Amino acid sequence: MKTLFVFTLCLIYFIFIWRWKKKPQGFYKDNQLFIWGHRGSPLNKTENTLPSFQRAIEQGVNGIEFDVRCTKDRRVVVFHDQDLSRLGGKKQKIKEMTCEELKTVFLKNKETIPLLDDLTDIVNQTGAINIEIKSDSIFSGYAAVAPVIKFIKKHNLYKKCVVSCFNPLVLIALKMQTSQVIVGYLYNKNVPLHAWHNVFWMKLARPDSLHIHYSLIESWPVKWAQKQNLKTSSYTVNDQGVYKDVKRLKFDGVFSDNIECLK
Repeated sequence: MKTLFVFTLCLIYFIFIWRWKKKPQGFYKDNQLFIWGHRGSPLNKTENTLPSFQRAIEQGVNGIEFDVRCTKDRRVVVFHDQDLSRLGGKKQKIKEMTCEELKTVFLKNKETIPLLDDLTDIVNQTGAINIEIKSDSIFSGYAAVAPVIKFIKKHNLYKKCVVSCFNPLVLIALKMQTSQVIVGYLYNKNVPLHAWHNVFWMKLARPDSLHIHYSLIESWPVKWAQKQNLKTSSYTVNDQGVYKDVKRLKFDGVFSDNIECLK
C-alpha cells in the first residue's frame, strides 16, 4: 500500500508539477495567430514542391511547413507519403528508391520532388519553417535526424526552425544529438487513452511546442500544455469557423492548406 502511494505521488509530480525549460520562439507574436503554410499551398500547387512553397509565401503565410524522409541512399527529400502512388502514380516506396531514381519521377503538374538542400532560397524568404520528420513506424525516421540537424546548422536556423514528428522516440534521438533545435510534438490521437499517452511522451520528449488536430483544441492536454508554457498550434485549419475557435482558445499558430480563407 505504501509503495502504491509513493508511486502515485511520483506520477502526479511527473505529470502535473515537473517542468522543463522551453526554447524561445520569437517568430510567434502575442494576440496574433501564426499561419503555417501546410506543405506550402497545396490547394494551388502540388504539395511539398518549390512552386507550392513559393505560392504560400506570395499568399502571405508567416511560415512554411513541410515533410521530409530518407531515400534508399540516405538523401533527405521533401515528401509526405511512404510511396508515390497518390502523387506520382507509382507504387514504389521512397525508402526503396535512390535520389537519382526519384529525380526521374514527375508528380502532378509535372513537378519534381525537391531535396531538403533545395529549399535554401525558400527558407530565406519566410519567417520560420517547420520540418516534420516522417516516421512510418516506431523504428523509422531516425536516419533523417542527423541531416536535418546539419541543414539547420549550415543555415543557422536555430531560432526560426521547428522540427516535429509523431514518433516521440525520434524527437528524443534529436535532442540527444543537439540541445539547440526547437522541438515540436505532434499529438497522435490514434492510440488508446491518447490524452494520457501523449502527455506521458511529452514529458519524456520535453518539446518546446505542441501541434494538435483541430478536433482536440478544447481537450485537457491542450490546457495542460499551455500551462506548461508550450507554444500550441493546430492542424489542419482550413475554414474561418475553426480559425476563430483556435484564436479564442489562445493558440499560437495554425497549419493550413487554405491560406487565403484565413487571411
